[in-house]
Order: sequence, then C-alpha cells, then structure tokens
Amino acid sequence: MDRRTLAGGLGGLALVIAAVVALRAGDGPGTLKREIDAGVEVVQQQEPTKPANPRAQALDADALQIAWNGSASAYEVRWNGNEQLVPGPEVEIAGLNPEQRVEVDIRAVNATGKRSEPLRISATPKDLYDDKWDDQLVGQVDRFDGPESLDPRKWRVEAEHECLGLRPFGPSKRVDVDCPMAAFQSNTPIRFGVPASDGAIGRAIISVAGAVESSHVRLTLLPDPWHYLRETDNQPRGAVSLDVTTQGTRIVADPELPRTGKQVQLGDAPLTGLVAGVRHRWEMRVLPDAVLALRDGVVVAYEPVAVKEPLVHPRIRIDGGGFLDAFGVGGVPERVLPTEVLSLAQDAEVPQDAAAAKIVTLEPGNQVKITEVAAGVRKIAAADPAQLVIIRKPESRPGALPKLADRPGGIKTGGPRLHVMHEDGTKPPQPIPHHGRVLVTAEINAIGHRGIELELDGRRIVALPTDEQGPGVPGRHEFWLDTKKLTPGSHARLKLSVLPADHSEPVTTETVFELGTTP
Repeated sequence: MDRRTLAGGLGGLALVIAAVVALRAGDGPGTLKREIDAGVEVVQQQEPTKPANPRAQALDADALQIAWNGSASAYEVRWNGNEQLVPGPEVEIAGLNPEQRVEVDIRAVNATGKRSEPLRISATPKDLYDDKWDDQLVGQVDRFDGPESLDPRKWRVEAEHECLGLRPFGPSKRVDVDCPMAAFQSNTPIRFGVPASDGAIGRAIISVAGAVESSHVRLTLLPDPWHYLRETDNQPRGAVSLDVTTQGTRIVADPELPRTGKQVQLGDAPLTGLVAGVRHRWEMRVLPDAVLALRDGVVVAYEPVAVKEPLVHPRIRIDGGGFLDAFGVGGVPERVLPTEVLSLAQDAEVPQDAAAAKIVTLEPGNQVKITEVAAGVRKIAAADPAQLVIIRKPESRPGALPKLADRPGGIKTGGPRLHVMHEDGTKPPQPIPHHGRVLVTAEINAIGHRGIELELDGRRIVALPTDEQGPGVPGRHEFWLDTKKLTPGSHARLKLSVLPADHSEPVTTETVFELGTTP
C-alpha cells in the first residue's frame, strides 16, 4: 500500500464520467473554485459536532496523551501556539515542560474543512506521569531512541534494512518501522520465577504506536528452540502471543497448552488497540494459570492457559508499520546471550569467538531438529533451508544491525479510494444498470489538502474545495450521478484527484465500470 504522511498535503480524487454538460459554478474559498456538473448531486456534509469527554494521561514526564469521544472525519488540536491535525479521537503531544500546565483545544473537522466549537482540557505532565510501571522489570529497559537502539548484542532483526529509520518524537527520536513485516528477536530470555505481588511469574512490556489502519503488533514468548527460526505466520509449539491491531488486543496461545479455567475480570478501557501516531504501553503478564494483556495498566484480554516452559524468548513482530518506543522484561534476571543466525543456503564459517554453534532445521509436523556443532569445527557445508546458530561469548559483538536514517514525523495514511454503486445495490464488476442514479464515494485519507476534483472520461465534473476553515482532512465525499448522462454499453472511467495545499502534484486514483445496455 502506498502510505503517505498525514503532516504533508496529499493530492486528490477525480471522477471521470462518459458525457459532461456545462458546469454550474459557485464561489468557493481559497484558490479552488467550486464547480458541480448539472448531472451531479453532491451529498451534503454533516456539520462537525463538538468533541466530548476529554481524558489525559502521560507515558513520559514530558508528554501528554489526550483522548476524547467523537465520530468526526478528523480533529484539529491546538496547544502552546502549535496546531496538529489527527485522524482519530486521540493525540500525543511530546517535548513538553513537565512542570508547566498545558491547555489543549480540540475541534472536530468535517470533510470540507469546517471546524466545530472547541473542547478544552488542561493538564500538567508530571502530575499524570507514573514511574512505577517498571518496578517489576529486571535489567535495563530498552529505549529505542537513537541510531544505536538496536544493539546487535541484544537484538536480531529480520527486515529489509531500508524500511527501518528514526522519526522525531519531541526532542528525541524513535525507531520507525515502515515494512510489510519486521521481526525483532530479543537475545535476553525471560525466566519465570516465584509469583510477584500481582501474581506474575514473568512479564514483557512494550511501548509502541501504530502507523496506519492496518498496523499489527505481535509480542510472542517463544520456547527453545523456536527463537532460532525465522518469523512465520504459524503459531510455534508451546508459544503464547500478545496480539494487537487497531481493532483491539487479544492473547493467542498454542492450542496444546493446558487450559486452566481461570476467570479474570477485564478493566474499563474505551479503546484497547493500536492508535496511529500515539504510543500505548502493553504488558504481557504471565501468571501460573493464565496470561493477561494490559493496555496502559488496564486488563483488556486474557487466556486461561499455563505456560509450561521455565524459560522463553520474546520476539516483536510489526506488520504494516509503526514505531518502537521501549521494551522491558520481568522475572528472574538472565544475562544477554549474543546470538547470530545465518542461512545455510551456502557454506558458512563458525567465528573464533563462538562459545557454541548449532544447526537448526524446521521439519514436518511443526517439529524442530537441533544438531550441535562439535567444538573446533569452523567450516559448515551448505544445507538449505537449515540455519546456523552462533552463540558468542558474553564480550562478543555480532555483526552490525541496519543503520537507521532520519525520517520525517507525522502519521502515515493510505492513498485515496474510489467506490461506485448503483442505487439498487449493483456494484462492479457487474454492469451498472442504465437507469436511475449511481453513487460515487471518494474516501480521502490525506491531511492538509485544499480540494478534490472528479473527472469522467477525462472531463472534469466536480471541483470541490475542502479547506473551508482550514486545511482539508480525511473524510468521505459522496456524489450522485445521473445515468442518463452515460453512454449505454460503454465503460466509464472515473478519476479522483486530491489537490495538495502546497500546489504540488495531485495524488490520484481511478476506477472503470461497465454500463448496461437497457434501461
């Protein structure tokens, strides 16, 4: 999917239909003049409704998360002379003075850029920040806040290197993931111990934000030797996962793990999933008889299973993009085991500083075969698809991980979308009846545009400003088209163009549909 950045203006949608009559023109704001073809009816946009029920929390002493209730296309957030447009009812503001009270105004924005009356909330970051979240963790929390964040002693990365980077976040940076799939395997295992005050024998905590509507984060606790194998969509034997999407959070466990019948009361959480551009902290809390999922300290899911392995290895998988903030584990302290996994598609060599080496092969029936490499052996013959696992001495440093280049901030979005449906419910690829009306829906995902254009077979039939009271936002635009203006038995081509506020090249999408021959 072609993802763009919300902070920048995007191009638009243009619809093209087979025959065009003279345009009727009206006055419009900005530089784009409103023009609607006589055969087109614009579905009226609803007035934006003032947001309600504001809520604030802080994951850091210099940042605020503000959430509210509303169903608008997008929202305009203002604070300390700053302004940001966001696609949903939540925002995170970083780089604040922990001691200073901040007043935040939130306005709902409809698809034509009209703003609602503001909702106001004020808060002081230090008053909301709770630094007790990591009291149960062991070792140092990983902060993914710079070019050395992915320490090759502590992490193995499975991703295209160019899709990893650094994005600004307040005065610092965070690891940005812009891959179809990226996996981060920790070289620090979790060993379960005696139950803590909250009943946990071990835990893993991740702070992460989503990128787009399809973002998906999975944190899996892998028993030996599954952490040596490459990431797949199959659930490894004995594994349990914290599975988070924009729709919600769940625990996914190997069906062979023993069921306990444990009942857990869920907390009251308005949202339980990922949010684009806003961090949340998820905890995977392992009890002797259940695994819990907590979002910002609230239990949002659980699975009544018992994890039998005494030691597991955490792996983070991100699909569809996102950004990593922090990671930590709890249980019995364990040392880092610098580990490297090499493909045996060709001959390989065991380095001098290796403490041990193994050959790992995934076999039929979801089984894993381990062959120990004898001490002193240095040359390993190719044996694809097996992998060579090298466990290095504690002072060793495996090969370098990808260099992280700087990237712009902002929330990533999808491109525009165009849908066609006859008023009787007929949709392409079925021929559209040559009578009545056709509903054209243009979905705009960009922020910062000044208007959209719709063309039919190369002729413009709609020019619609979308910046009535400020830059345009994501939203839906609907148009009724009279089929009498279309040629029976033909193929109509619609083109949608989103016009950026900076007058750069529009972003476009097209669709073609077939027309029936009889009324």
